[in-house]
Amino acid sequence: MKGWLRRWFVSYRDYVIIVAPVAAMLLLGALLDLSESFHAFAIQHERWQLDEIFPAFCIAGLLYMVLLVGRTRGLRHELLRRQRAEGEANQLARNDSLTGLANRRTLVAHIADRAARLAPATEISVFVLDLDRFKPVNDTYGHEGGDAVLVTIARRLEQLTGESGLVARIGGDEFACVLEYPAGSLEPVETAEAILALVARPVQLRGGLAEVSASVGLVTCASGASDAEEMLRAADFAMYHAKRSGRSNYCVFAAEIEAEMRERAELELDMHAGIHRGEFVPYFQPIVMLASGEMIGFEALARWNHPTRGLIGPDLFIPIAEDAGMIQDLGFAVLRRACIEARRWPQHLTLSVNISPLQLNDPWLPQRILQVLCTTGFAPARLIVEITETRLVEDIEAARVILLSLRNAGIQIALDDFGTGYASLKHLRELQFNRIKIDRSFVQDMRAGDNGQIVRAILSLSEGLGLPVTAEGIETDESAVLLAGLGCEFGQGFLYSHAVEAEAALEMARAAHHLGHDAPAMPPEARSATP
Repeated sequence: MKGWLRRWFVSYRDYVIIVAPVAAMLLLGALLDLSESFHAFAIQHERWQLDEIFPAFCIAGLLYMVLLVGRTRGLRHELLRRQRAEGEANQLARNDSLTGLANRRTLVAHIADRAARLAPATEISVFVLDLDRFKPVNDTYGHEGGDAVLVTIARRLEQLTGESGLVARIGGDEFACVLEYPAGSLEPVETAEAILALVARPVQLRGGLAEVSASVGLVTCASGASDAEEMLRAADFAMYHAKRSGRSNYCVFAAEIEAEMRERAELELDMHAGIHRGEFVPYFQPIVMLASGEMIGFEALARWNHPTRGLIGPDLFIPIAEDAGMIQDLGFAVLRRACIEARRWPQHLTLSVNISPLQLNDPWLPQRILQVLCTTGFAPARLIVEITETRLVEDIEAARVILLSLRNAGIQIALDDFGTGYASLKHLRELQFNRIKIDRSFVQDMRAGDNGQIVRAILSLSEGLGLPVTAEGIETDESAVLLAGLGCEFGQGFLYSHAVEAEAALEMARAAHHLGHDAPAMPPEARSATP
């Protein structure tokens, strides 16, 4: 009976509202003997037909009572539905849907709240960790396996921090933890080491064991020392510093890192303006035939003519562009300038350009490249797009689609930095590269360790596949002669020229064209060109 009432009424208050008036009327009728009084009144006024009208009123009242109960039940269901919807909305607004952890918004609010209420001898520590080698887990076990790994890592972090801390998921494979420690304690560092250890433990999946690691950034501040967003940015920057220093590592945010972060922020702002002002330009390094010294083309290398800092190399600004989401704009700005300059070269010379790994995430990359070629009037057959082996291994299917589109457009494809990744023979055969480039780390000192054997193995493999090979980083005549003797067809490096500006490259190209195939393509001044 009680369960039936709960299904029909919202609460006990509704029982009172509906039942109490009825009970009061019955009690009042019994006390005043209303039934007999009404009966006597109806007999006295027989012509009014009150005895027929009264039952109709009773039936109508009963029907209204049923209608009231039904509407109350409908309101109850609507109220419960809205309460559930509001609860789900609040849950989604504050928590991650996959792991149930707090999201970034909740994390920032928690850091601000805890920092404002810290005791004088207490500090707050923020840990930001990014999983290393997570993408191969998705590729091997599917997204279901990747999600299982994320949930497992989330539970481990919650167990580590306990009830006193907060764990949040702030990105695809990025987490954050917030904990409080006594001022000057070494516990934050110990916690960072514990995080590395617990993440490194294998995760059991249906198809086997998944292994990942983490890069951890740590920042510790006293009460009122920093706001929440600044602390989170500092920890995030320390995490990237740890990742660049070597994966499965942690980094504590310090003064020198803060100076680097501020410089990086300034460069990021300058880059936005520099791209639109045309400050990013291509420099060109020649590629030659090792046997004859004949020039066959140039590789375009991006440089930044900063208005106050001077010439800046790609090692500094490329990582910033990738992190800030500017690599597409920067890459196409340099490609456009390179194609315009290359139009002035002799028609047999090729132009090689590097594609950032992040650019390969864009499914419209081939169309964008073709648009640049159309607007600049540069022939697709003269363009060589270089893709790094590491990126090829990370997402072979995405690379396959993009490379097929580029190849169908007549653009040549080169596998760059070969020997540093794990591309299989099957991948090399299926993707039909036009050439292979040996990484400079194997070429610059071929007599050290196993470098010579690796170079011989690459050249033997490429010969079997019918692929020409370009060796990067050639700096001595000895290396050039040795590579040519092993069957390497092309080379580039400081032995022939540093990367030079567009006008110098044009002079080199014209000089090589006039000299012909029987003479060395590099004029003496080219070898001493400054980078």
